[in-house]
This record gives sequence, structure tokens and C-alpha cells, in this order.
Amino acid sequence: MLGSATLFAGMALAVEHAHRLDPSLSAWVSTAVRSVVSLVVLLALVRGDPRGLLGDARPALWARGLLGAVSLLSYFAAISMVGAGEATFLMQTSAVWVVVLSPFVLKESSPPLIWAAVVTSLIGVSLLMGASEGDPDLLGRVLGLCSGLAAAGAMMSVRRASRTNTPTVIVFWFSAIGTLVTLAVLVVSGATLPRSPPVWGALVTAALAATFAQLMMTGAYQVGRAPLVAAAGSSSPLLAALGAWWLFGQHPSPRAQLGMALILVSGAVIPLLTAARHDPTHPAASAPHAK
Repeated sequence: MLGSATLFAGMALAVEHAHRLDPSLSAWVSTAVRSVVSLVVLLALVRGDPRGLLGDARPALWARGLLGAVSLLSYFAAISMVGAGEATFLMQTSAVWVVVLSPFVLKESSPPLIWAAVVTSLIGVSLLMGASEGDPDLLGRVLGLCSGLAAAGAMMSVRRASRTNTPTVIVFWFSAIGTLVTLAVLVVSGATLPRSPPVWGALVTAALAATFAQLMMTGAYQVGRAPLVAAAGSSSPLLAALGAWWLFGQHPSPRAQLGMALILVSGAVIPLLTAARHDPTHPAASAPHAK
């Protein structure tokens, strides 16, 4: 799972690099490239025969794909605005939103210790979101938060879909529906494709990293205990932030660093507490990425 987390962080950094190379690059373009490349790779792995990937086409699979696409669009837009580090930490709040929404969506409550971790994470979010009025980065942070919220919905859909579908089927639906949605957004937005080979190289690198990260993550959940795998996966935001510091010289303010630390700790603790005191199959305990 650490390998998967590293690749997910690499995806975020490659996306940011592409947007730095071409400031006019639309986030819709980078999202579409990620979705299309992932779908092509999955079809190549099954030798062009998707019949084994169709599953039972339950509404939960459609919901997972649509919410995953929304999360991905918001996440890549956030990366283009506030950088890979902050955007990935805000995406990490998905486990928090699962706990908040589960009593309403899944009719499942959580014990007090988990709610304490949720409150800690929300304090971290407030510190990270503490931009002044009119700050142009505020929209990027809001989009990052939206990506985490949409990812939480995707995770709860995975909970329902996984009862009758394999992880590979769920990943395929995410990629297929994500491709349709992102291409539609790309056409409607009128965004133009980049002409620079280095930009294309960064975008394709990001897409390949994300695809193999997702496959590695699926394998990790198949052979390892879900809470431990999810806790290891929470290292991705830290790796992205360290990479952004090293590659791009991004230095978050002390307030933002404290907020990131609280989100990081809560993101690692919530899956462990959920499994120990509630249900190891709960979305907050397994918390697969929607990236």
C-alpha cells in the first residue's frame, strides 16, 4: 500500500508539474487524460474484452463512477490552484465525511472516539481553509474539500457495490464513467488540448501512476487487513506535500502545517478505530481512494 500511496502522490505532483509548464492548461484536460489513459490500460490488461469487467451494473456502480468523476474533477482543479500538497490533504478528509454521512446514508453510527478524531480533522480543515476574504486560493481549497466529500460518497457506493462485484469491476466502472463524464465536461468547456510534448508527458505520467496505484491499492486490500492498508494509504498527502516542497519550493504557513498534521493523524486513526470498535468493512475503515 505504501507503493500505491507513493504513486498517488506522484500523480498529484505530475499534474501540478503539467500546470506549471502550461499555466493556461485546463484542469478539465488533465482530468480527461487521466481517465482515458486509465481506461485504455484496463482494457489492455483484459486484452480488449470488457465482458468480465461489466459486473451486475447495479446503481451503486453508476454512483461510484459518477461520484468518483466529480471527486477527480474537483481534485485536479484544486491541484492546479493550490498545489498538490494542500489539495491532497483536503482530499484526505474523505474518511471524515464517511463517518459524518454514514448515520444518514448507511444507517450506521460511530463510537465517541471516532467522533473525537472527526472533530480533530475538522479543526485541521478549518486551519487549512483559513484564507482571508478574497484570497484567490480559497476556491482551490473549497474544491479540494469538495473532492473529499465526493470521494466519501464514492466509498459508500463501493460498500454497496462490493457485495456482488469484484474490486476490478468497480475500478473499471470508475474509469469508464469517469472517461464519459470528463470528456463531456471537456467538450462543453471548450478547453483546448496542450501542444507541448513535456506537458503531455507529465499528464500521461500522472495517468499511468494513478492507474497502477489503483491496481496496487486493490491488491493491497485483497491480501491485507483493510484498516491497516487504509492507515498506510493515508501517507499519500504527506508524500505529496514533501514532494511539492522539494520540487516546487512550496512552504505552507505554520497554520497550514498544523492543519495538515491534524488531518494526517485523523486520517490514519479513523480507519483503525472504526475497525477496532465498529466494523472492519465500513467505508471509513477501508477508505479506498477515489482518485
